[in-house]
Amino acid sequence: MAIIKIGDDYADADFALLSRHLKLLDVEISQINAAIASSRDPESDGLWDAGEYFIGHGFIAIQRYLTATRTGLRVGLPDAFNVPPMLQGGLSLVAAVNAAANYWKHVEEWIETLNRSNDADLQASALKTLQRIENVTPWEEYTCANLLAVFLDGQPLELSRLLPTISEWRHNLMAGL
Repeated sequence: MAIIKIGDDYADADFALLSRHLKLLDVEISQINAAIASSRDPESDGLWDAGEYFIGHGFIAIQRYLTATRTGLRVGLPDAFNVPPMLQGGLSLVAAVNAAANYWKHVEEWIETLNRSNDADLQASALKTLQRIENVTPWEEYTCANLLAVFLDGQPLELSRLLPTISEWRHNLMAGL
């Protein structure tokens, strides 16, 4: 991973690939949103689940970029996740996106654990992830879509709309070095 600053811009191959990937996911999400708009019962038609699937995978792609960027710059996780831009409540957007990715990857395991017992049996990392999510939106069905809606604040649900904010985070991260 190499990021080169050129004036006020960056040469960042990983960011370019992330951008392409999110735009591909947005094609699917846009088609799903169009189908939701014309469906009598989008939940029964599986459309909300399909949207959640693609949004969740978008968060995982962003998480991979965040990790590659911070480790390439030799910045620790806590420091990287305290870099603006921040959401209301003081949580950084990248910490929230990271929590969303972890949620998407592990939610089935957590539900399995909760069905067997209670919150006390969830690992500390799972509880921390859920707390971060609940700082942004309730943990309920379609959590990834709900998080994306909060992140985008009324804009259409397109993952690529997060790219300027991720770019801002990268700029702020590098400025702090």
